[in-house]
Amino acid sequence: MKLSDKIVGLRKSNGMSQEDLAEKLDVSRQAISRWESGAAMPDANNILQLSKLFDVTTDYLLNDDYQSDNDLPKIKEVQNDNLGQIMIYLVTLEVMILLMQFMTMFILQNVFFAFLSFLPFVAAIGGFEYAYQKKVSSATEKTKNFRRKFYKISDWLGLYFPIRFIVSVAAGFYPRPYNTLVLEAIILVIYIAVATCVNLSIDKSYLPKE
Repeated sequence: MKLSDKIVGLRKSNGMSQEDLAEKLDVSRQAISRWESGAAMPDANNILQLSKLFDVTTDYLLNDDYQSDNDLPKIKEVQNDNLGQIMIYLVTLEVMILLMQFMTMFILQNVFFAFLSFLPFVAAIGGFEYAYQKKVSSATEKTKNFRRKFYKISDWLGLYFPIRFIVSVAAGFYPRPYNTLVLEAIILVIYIAVATCVNLSIDKSYLPKE
């Protein structure tokens, strides 16, 4: 299959018009039209952009013998699978840490140690980022999505006890007696607000640059 046919097929299978593809690659619609008609060839940078955009290898695009990306060794799929497994392991670890925090807080009644147990969350996030940088040779939409999901889950799992600790310490400086249920409600509202804002920031950081 020729490169021109591959570009047409990939564009249509992703629901893009020539104008859409041209905008994403920062080229003219006429350039896309010439590529698809075989009148011109995309340069090396455009080939790399097409590879990342459509999550296919450059070998697939440039070699006419390959009818689909399935003809190539599944290097990227192995990377994605490994990254997905790492994400599952680390999220499981974060859930276990969260349970430990609840036990420390509500059974042992120790806010400080519950806060200290936030440190393994930081280690888990650092471990995932290290694995991401090491195992992913080129960032695709799928690997970016793994990364985005991991950070969003970690946000909800990891922020509660640091926020609880900070609000509890701040409440200690309040000069008047306060209702415990009111304090719990304030902690919950602040936690939801902060976690939601962080999630929105994560989503925003993964939006395509205009």
